[in-house]
Amino acid sequence: MRLNLPYFGPVTVELPYLAGGLVGTLVVLGGIGYWFWGTGPTSIAGAPCTPKDTFSIADDEFTRGDPKAPITIVEYASMTCPHCARFNNTVLPHLEDDYVDKGYVRYVFREFPLDTVAMTISVIGRCLPHDQYLPFVARMYQTQEEWGSSTTGEQLRDAIKELAHQAGLSSTQFEDCLTKAQPSVEAISEIQQTAVGDYCVSGTPAMFMNGKVLAQGEISYKELDKKVRDELTRLGKTPPPPSAAALREEKPEATETPPAEGAATPPDGGTAPADGTAPATPPSGEAPPAPPSEQPSGTPATPQ
Repeated sequence: MRLNLPYFGPVTVELPYLAGGLVGTLVVLGGIGYWFWGTGPTSIAGAPCTPKDTFSIADDEFTRGDPKAPITIVEYASMTCPHCARFNNTVLPHLEDDYVDKGYVRYVFREFPLDTVAMTISVIGRCLPHDQYLPFVARMYQTQEEWGSSTTGEQLRDAIKELAHQAGLSSTQFEDCLTKAQPSVEAISEIQQTAVGDYCVSGTPAMFMNGKVLAQGEISYKELDKKVRDELTRLGKTPPPPSAAALREEKPEATETPPAEGAATPPDGGTAPADGTAPATPPSGEAPPAPPSEQPSGTPATPQ
């Protein structure tokens, strides 16, 4: 699947699984955000990778739910990944309604940007108050089809800026955020390094439950609900009654045509244009669809 990323001179990116070594790196030059393809986390080439089965959650991570919940689910996601958007729009709301809000699950979101635009959006989110980061992420996923289908760099920039403004960033704060982005880029790159080295993450979405692999790629809510209920039972907890969302029969998705071979081509380097225009453009592709979000449902219950 391909995504057109015209803000920085459109980049064609293969999704959802991109090699771990191709990640967006941000360099700030003369007050203008200039993005290029870097080589951050390296894939574990030619050697078997066994993910760790232990985990820890830092105090400054982006989480929802009770820190003492018996289950912790960690999601690694990229803001330009259509599969991540589908999970966050159609599955996560049910998980929150049925388990997070009732104290059974703590949800943790970790950034794993697959391209330069995803890195940029993650950086912008980090300029918001900490408790506004996940609502901003949700809004970006809900509107991914709209801003992802922008036909010019200016349109994409304006769309992202407007969504940041709706989240609480003024125009001055938006520009200042990009100018001073390097610490956020380094923090996000460290998350990716750990994800690749310790947990064998090579694409998004990648999810872990209590340190064990939960899903590599998309997962339906029916399947996710079963795995959560099985884990609660294993821990000696009584799961709540299944919600209507968990019992709903799923419709098969239409088969997608595989994308042509190819990878993103990095710009040649140098300095950013003085007028803020994007560097030379690689070939562009089509923006993937992102289905509308569903309303969560469920019956309150109390964990035991």
